Formats: sequence, C-alpha cells, structure tokens
Amino acid sequence: MFTGNQVWAARVLAGLSREDAAERAGISLDALADIEARGGAPISPDEAVTMRLISALGAAGVEFHDGPGVRLRGAADEGLRPEDLNAENDG
Repeated sequence: MFTGNQVWAARVLAGLSREDAAERAGISLDALADIEARGGAPISPDEAVTMRLISALGAAGVEFHDGPGVRLRGAADEGLRPEDLNAENDG
C-alpha cells in the first residue's frame, strides 16, 4: 500500500512540480492533487492511476519502501550508522 504522504514526499525528493509529475505519469493534475490530499490514508495499488504515478516517480529515481518510507535511489547508503561511530572514525 502507498499513502498520499509518500507520493508527495517522493515527488518533492525527485524535484518535480505537481504539473511535471502528473505529465510524466499521464494523469490529470486533479488526480495527483487528490492522491496527495489523502495524507496518511492508504491508496490502493490496484488503481491504474496510482500505479502510473508510482512508476513515473520510480523512473525519476525514487524508491518506495514498506511502511511510510521513500528515498532517492542510493541516497541513504553513504556514511556511518550511529552505532558504528567511535573515536577512530570521528572527523
């Protein structure tokens, strides 16, 4: 399941305006606005409009994760986890 919040976050991470995202997905601007307005409510992935939008955002470099998460492909794979920080790798 996806949420309107995830779609909004994915669009913003990809640097797309609503107009750009709607055009890339081949959906109306009103349909995109309606999806984003759902907030944290689940959006059925069975809806063709939703899947076209998710595919377009994926093509723009966004990954959707189970739960509420989205990220840019490869963006969070750099750096150290907090539990791995120590005096040897400080700075």
